[in-house]
Amino acid sequence: MRTIYLVMVAFLALLFTDKSAKRHLQQSKNKIKHHIKVHHPGKGQNNIEDAVLVEVKGKNNLPESYYMDVESVICYENLCKIVPVRIVWNTIGEYQKYELAKGVALEKYEGEPYTEEDYSKTQKILLDNNSPFKSIRIDEILTTVKSHDIVDAVAGETLLELNEEDTVDGASLTCYTLWHWAHGAVVDKIRDITAANFSSKEYVAYLNSGNLQKQLFAITQLENQKVYTKNVVEAVKKQTLVNDQLIRSSVQYLEKSNSSVYLSTLKTFVTKGNSKLKISMLNSLLHSNLELTSTYLADISLILSAEVTYQEMSLFLRLLQKNNAAVTKEVLNKLMPLLQKDILISRNVYWFLQDKNLNAAQKAKLKSFASKYKDQL
Repeated sequence: MRTIYLVMVAFLALLFTDKSAKRHLQQSKNKIKHHIKVHHPGKGQNNIEDAVLVEVKGKNNLPESYYMDVESVICYENLCKIVPVRIVWNTIGEYQKYELAKGVALEKYEGEPYTEEDYSKTQKILLDNNSPFKSIRIDEILTTVKSHDIVDAVAGETLLELNEEDTVDGASLTCYTLWHWAHGAVVDKIRDITAANFSSKEYVAYLNSGNLQKQLFAITQLENQKVYTKNVVEAVKKQTLVNDQLIRSSVQYLEKSNSSVYLSTLKTFVTKGNSKLKISMLNSLLHSNLELTSTYLADISLILSAEVTYQEMSLFLRLLQKNNAAVTKEVLNKLMPLLQKDILISRNVYWFLQDKNLNAAQKAKLKSFASKYKDQL
């Protein structure tokens, strides 16, 4: 009986150990350590140090978040208390939160402990991408004092006047140090690692997410990797048509594609986009080295509607002038009604049409316009 009991105990112990080992193995698989080199402005201009960035895997073995354990202050002469702080980012390098180990607390100048309000305020400061700490030098925070005949560099009152909401009183060095960890060189490392894990499927998901920063990340990485598959281009097109904040990145992305993708997508933008999108695309076409065909110019001449703006018209006429040999009678016919628009638009159209090969009726309309507006030409 005792033998059976001992066997059962051994079996249960083995089973528990096996489960623990599997759980530990699973946790290890879900976390990948990346040994990187990073720079922190508080360490000096040329100081590059080794760090460990941990990638946390989620569904489908894709990145879910990242974290790195850092020092809470840049310590000089080893005369300050260093508290380890964990900084957490999302998959595109946006700061999320900071964490402290159990029993660990942050301190202010002269050893005063952080209050709950100080912790909340630090989180608010670290969430601000445009915090004043972005452009402050560490020597503008450090104050030199004498203590026991030793000259110390400590974070007392800042030499700069900061608004109350921009720093934790007595902990400006901590705020400065953590902010630059959260928003420094490690962000680019995170974005590179995430991009290395992505296929076009993940990029399309980010483009369709409705999250502006994920969309901009996707377009930038697609440009860097020169990815122009049909599903990706369609997603870029779809989202840019409804979000003006994507226009600049989308133009840069498309300008590096082949001529077929570039011209096809820009034609859609010019004919279906709002005024801001049309203007951006016409500018891109105007500054490209491509020669446009008569068919292409005829297609985008759909812009010549009653609602066309002066800026759209001006850019379109410049585009026609640049590709003068491809201007067709169809395009000239679409321009004639615009002689009836306001004087700024109609005058530009008149000057453009002056040296074109017009039929008798068109010449008559041009002559009539010149007679009516002779004092404004």
